[in-house]
Amino acid sequence: MPEKHAEASERAVSPEQRESVCILDAVICVHFVGANLHRLLVDVLEKAELTLLVPQEVCDEVARKDRKYRGLQLRWGRLERSQHVRVLPALEARTAPTRVVEVFEDVRGRQLEDALRESKDLGEAVVVAHGVHFQDLGHEVFVAIDDQGGQALAAERDLAVITVEDVLMMAIEFGHFSVEGELKKTYEKLRGFGDGLPPYASTELSISYKSWRERG
Repeated sequence: MPEKHAEASERAVSPEQRESVCILDAVICVHFVGANLHRLLVDVLEKAELTLLVPQEVCDEVARKDRKYRGLQLRWGRLERSQHVRVLPALEARTAPTRVVEVFEDVRGRQLEDALRESKDLGEAVVVAHGVHFQDLGHEVFVAIDDQGGQALAAERDLAVITVEDVLMMAIEFGHFSVEGELKKTYEKLRGFGDGLPPYASTELSISYKSWRERG
C-alpha cells in the first residue's frame, strides 16, 4: 500500500483548505493506464486544477485487471505510488469516516462488512461514498466514472461526473492534439481497454475539436 494517503477529517474544512478533487473509478483508470495514456489523464486533470484521489479498493480492482490486460498492474503501480495520486485508505469500520460508511451502506443496501464482500460495482460505490463525504466537508468534487450505472449513482447524490470523453474534451482545450488524427488515434487506443466506449463518430469529440480549431 502506498505511503501517501489522503486524510479526511469529520469536520468541514476552512475555505483555505478546500480543494477541487477528482476521485477516480477503475474503468477510467483501466482505459488510460491500459492504453499507456495515464500521463495524459494526469496532465489534463492537473491542468484543470483537480487533485487526484483513488480509493484503495479501486487500486486493487485495477491491479486485478492485469490478468486481462498484461502489463496493466506494473504501469498502474508506478502511477499509484507517484506524487500525482493520493490513495484513500481501504474502508474499515474502525477507521473510515462515518459519512463514508453511511453512504456506502446506503448505496449497497447492506452493512459494511457484507457490502465489501460483493465485488460487483464495489469501486463505484466506494467512489460515490467518498465523493459525498468530501463534498459535505466543503470541497468541490468530481467523480471520474464511465459506467452508466455508476454515473446514475453519482447523479442521485448530486456529484459531478467526468467521463473518458470529458477528459479528451479538456485535452483538446489544453492543446494536446495538433491534428484531429491524433485525437482519433488516442480514442481508438482507449477503446481497446473496455467495451463501453462508443465509436468515435458517435461522440462529440470531432465537433469539439473543430470548434477549438476555429477559435484558435
